[in-house]
Amino acid sequence: MKVHGLFIEKYSLNHKPLSQQLAEHIATHGLQGKVAVVAGKPITLLEATRKYWFRLIRLTENERASTLNAARKEYLEVRLERMRQLQFTAKPPEDLLEADITFATADDFVRNPPDCKMIYITYSFERKKLHMLASWMPRNGVVVVL
Repeated sequence: MKVHGLFIEKYSLNHKPLSQQLAEHIATHGLQGKVAVVAGKPITLLEATRKYWFRLIRLTENERASTLNAARKEYLEVRLERMRQLQFTAKPPEDLLEADITFATADDFVRNPPDCKMIYITYSFERKKLHMLASWMPRNGVVVVL
């Protein structure tokens, strides 16, 4: 769904933990720039997400090691390099996002709006704050509601 030049994606958690779904979605869609994760408990969600992130790296390494397709192997190598380089933080932003993936509360991001193309919303908060966060996003940015 597209609203005010932004794509809005809504997902249900199914039977996966939030941190696992977040790590998988970032690995699939969030490797092209800075990402903001709006969380009620940023440090807790960061720690759980990083745990799954390292698991995804191991799974990708295993896939790369077992494939015989040279093109697929090269693709997985590039992907692994990017996955290993990503920096995560739960430090509230002061000006620009310093890390690749920043976890903070809605209030933290309202004080210092993130300049990024992708924002993950992981808990409910006032709609006014969501509009303030999204207003700083570029056209064709993506808001993912988990």
